[in-house]
Amino acid sequence: MKVISKTKMHQVALVALLLASSCPFWASAAQAEELAEKPALNRVLSSTTYAIRTIQDSHSSETPLIVRQSELKALVDTDGGGACPISAALIAMQTLRSMAGQSPHPQPHRYALRLFQDHPELKEGRISNDRFVSLFRWVSENIEGYDLQVDVVSAKNSAYTESGPFWSDENGPDLSPRAGELCVLAYTVTQPGGNVQGRHFVLLKDRGETQIRVLNPKDPMKDYQFNVEKRDSPSTRYKRMYLESPGGLSKNQPIHELNTVFKVRLVPSHSKPNSAAPMTVDQMKTAIDELAEQLTKEGKLTSPREWRRRGATIGLPGLDLPKSVGGSDWDALQMLEVFRHAGRYNLNLRDVVGGAHGRPAVAMESKVAKDAVKKLVEGEAYFAVAITEENAGTDTKSMQSMAVRDGDGFRLTGSKMWNARLRQATHVVLYTASAEGSPGARSAFLLPIDHPGLVIVDRYAHGLTGNSFGGLKFDKMYVGPEHLIGKDGGGGKIFEEHFLYWRLMQAAAAIGCGERALEIMAGRIRQRHVLGGPIGRFTHLQQPIGENLTKLRMAMALAREAARLYDRGDYDAAEPLVNGIKAEGVETALVACDEAMRAHGALGYSREVDLGDRVRDLMGLRIADGTTDVMRMTVVREKYGFDLWEMSMRSNAETATKEETK
Repeated sequence: MKVISKTKMHQVALVALLLASSCPFWASAAQAEELAEKPALNRVLSSTTYAIRTIQDSHSSETPLIVRQSELKALVDTDGGGACPISAALIAMQTLRSMAGQSPHPQPHRYALRLFQDHPELKEGRISNDRFVSLFRWVSENIEGYDLQVDVVSAKNSAYTESGPFWSDENGPDLSPRAGELCVLAYTVTQPGGNVQGRHFVLLKDRGETQIRVLNPKDPMKDYQFNVEKRDSPSTRYKRMYLESPGGLSKNQPIHELNTVFKVRLVPSHSKPNSAAPMTVDQMKTAIDELAEQLTKEGKLTSPREWRRRGATIGLPGLDLPKSVGGSDWDALQMLEVFRHAGRYNLNLRDVVGGAHGRPAVAMESKVAKDAVKKLVEGEAYFAVAITEENAGTDTKSMQSMAVRDGDGFRLTGSKMWNARLRQATHVVLYTASAEGSPGARSAFLLPIDHPGLVIVDRYAHGLTGNSFGGLKFDKMYVGPEHLIGKDGGGGKIFEEHFLYWRLMQAAAAIGCGERALEIMAGRIRQRHVLGGPIGRFTHLQQPIGENLTKLRMAMALAREAARLYDRGDYDAAEPLVNGIKAEGVETALVACDEAMRAHGALGYSREVDLGDRVRDLMGLRIADGTTDVMRMTVVREKYGFDLWEMSMRSNAETATKEETK
């Protein structure tokens, strides 16, 4: 029997006390069951990047989801080491659960103690490749409906395997993260003097063009970045792989040589029941990534009809529609993240997420509407909206298009202008002045785009690549009562409720658009060399990245606050936040994209990068769905009083009167 010193016993007791304080040992079985939502299988497995980020964001002292390396160190023999791979396996367990759409294990610290109790050999440390694979076999019991497949590939000089398999000398190990797959990297740590300390294990979070980003169990809330480099070795005929700190920061630091790569895949278990469940936000983002990659290869990234049709297989068109019509009933807080993610690819994708302008039709009872909404959810329909006119933009009460009663139906006369995607749409929500309502009241109609008497007029925009721009004309066009949304004269309320939500989502898409532009800019200043070095050494090019990223994150935090108010039904409180975010989120994103474009020089003005499209489309979005100037005015009105708003309106009205009397 191995004798444990009193010091060691005190350390173990202290760790046990710390673990007890960091997870709810006091929880009853019923409470523990309540903490852990019943997991279920999903159709799409999310990516490592999103899953790790979700676990990091969800971890706190109140909900400790991550077991740090330091919390396990005293449980392992001082001569053995080994706390790092055990911590890595426990964090991997949480990551894999998140990939599968399952809630994190609510008591990972308690589970860690049980793991040591069930497998006392872990206390000896010195985790071999085989034992690390066994660790994954043990934690797989916590991922319902899935088995784990672990593939191991090593360096040719690895001391942890004799038979391999070894990675290719030409290509090295495959470090490309895929959905449903987690990479754990093990590297040997050698001090500058040549002393080999052992192996360290990290989880691969993301891979860029030049760097990888990892989660380190030693400090799991911070992302570590490395350059992966191949080097010739004078003592061998093959190249060796090293993880270098970027920017030459690894001088006089330990040498990190990549030793082993463990690829852990989630494989559906045939011995356990399969049950479909709604996708998580991370899984939807991963599905969007996969679809965007396919459509980009086909040259169809900006085709709304393709997104609608093929996105229906993952439930994209119905995300924010009620379950009663076949949707997923996602709330605004969830949708915010999906719109943000779509904006990373192209701002035109802001119209392909969820029900979009078809949302107001959900409450209609007519067969026309029900059929249209059904087609919308199935990806066969795409809704445009027509509100603005030549002389009626923000001031919708000045709308000249009119509805006149004709029996049970209406005759609509007028024109619309500056409307997007009419050529791609199957349906349009058309606003006119009401037939019988009070002055300034409006009505809304749902019409098929080929409705008799409805004529599309083409105009051309600077942006909206792959989409149309123009307007509509209609003269005494008959519309039956089945096309009226709500009541005659109720269009104003429909407009306000829909566009409160819509402006919030457009701001989120703009934020994602700007964030991606800054990532492109960061890559550019790393790679572009001028006067003997990368232009990133000029700190004036780094400053806009830090400034605009911070502003975009502030805008996103405010957007989440507005979404929570919206989801509670507190629309009055949400409105000034939404309008402010629509203004400042778009403007900040525009500045970020402009900075990124200029950092590319002439290349930024070309079509070889999509920064020019981002700038043009954001310039359009600062006008669409509520101009920046008007949105700022409404924020002032809500915060400082309606008298300032009335002052500006009265001044405009007086000016107009004077012009008419001349």
